[in-house]
Formats: sequence, structure tokens, C-alpha cells
Amino acid sequence: MSPPYSTPDAQSPGQPAQNSVQSVRVLKIITFAMVMGVLVFMGVTLAMSQGAIDGDPNVMSWIGIGMGVLMGVNHLVVPNIVAGIALNNVNVETLQNADDMMKFSLIYPAFQTRHIVACGMLEAAAFMNLLFYMLTSYAGNLAAAGVLVVMIALRFPSVSAVEFWVQDRVREIELR
Repeated sequence: MSPPYSTPDAQSPGQPAQNSVQSVRVLKIITFAMVMGVLVFMGVTLAMSQGAIDGDPNVMSWIGIGMGVLMGVNHLVVPNIVAGIALNNVNVETLQNADDMMKFSLIYPAFQTRHIVACGMLEAAAFMNLLFYMLTSYAGNLAAAGVLVVMIALRFPSVSAVEFWVQDRVREIELR
């Protein structure tokens, strides 16, 4: 039995068919690129500082760690607000009359935006901590960047998770 959103043949006039497997593959590539960007920069900062972790924390160090904690919390809240705003613009009548592929096409962009915003917040805080590590050699900033990159990797999307999220949002909107 194939997932309800993975039939590439279903196409409505004026709308390209949106295959869930292909859509999630794009998100996987974006997430992988974000993780690799942070890891490559981490390698560069470690090479430039010759792996020194003996620096003393200063104001920048604490600001970086604080931003890491703030973004760690905000990546759970802000993207849901952004997705909620996008989902409020979905027409209930159009959604109720749509087939599964069209429903996916209408709801998936909110998930994609939500995912990219969440990962972007974590990525920015990781880069900030790596920059502060490069300037201070404080191991706390390096550790914070490591934790943040792991948090990005944990958000790595799967087809089933995306499809379940879309199905849940469809049900919520149809019940309005």
C-alpha cells in the first residue's frame, strides 16, 4: 500500500503534481546542507585555533551560549506560529473538495517553511557560537555549536512524519 500523497500521476489543472517523496527529499537535502555547513565551519574554526579549548569565557562567550539556548527554545515555538499563519490562509472549501495530492500541495508549503525556519534558527546560533569559539577558544561555545548541530540533525525529515503532519493539519482545517 503506497502513501496517499506519493502518486505522481494525480495532477489538477494549473497545479503541478507534488509527490511527497520528492518533496521530502528536497527538505532532506536542505537539512543535510545546513548540518554540513556548520560541520565544515566547525572544522575550519578548529583548524584555525589549532584545537585550543583553553580560552576563558568572556561576554561574547556567554552571549553565544545564551543565544544557543534561546534559539533552542524558539525553534520549537516560532516555526509553529509561522506555519499557523500560512495554514490560516488555506481555503477550507477548496481543501474539502480536493483529492489527496491537492491537499498535500496546499498544506506541505507550511511544513516546509516551518522546517526551514526551525533549522535556520539553530544553524544561525551554531554559527554564532563557532565564531565566538574562534575568537575566544572557549570550549563552551564549541560544545554549544555541537549541541545545536545535533538538534538540526534530529529534525531530519522522514516521508511518514511529513505525511502524518500534513494529514493532521488537513483534519484540523476541515474541522473549522
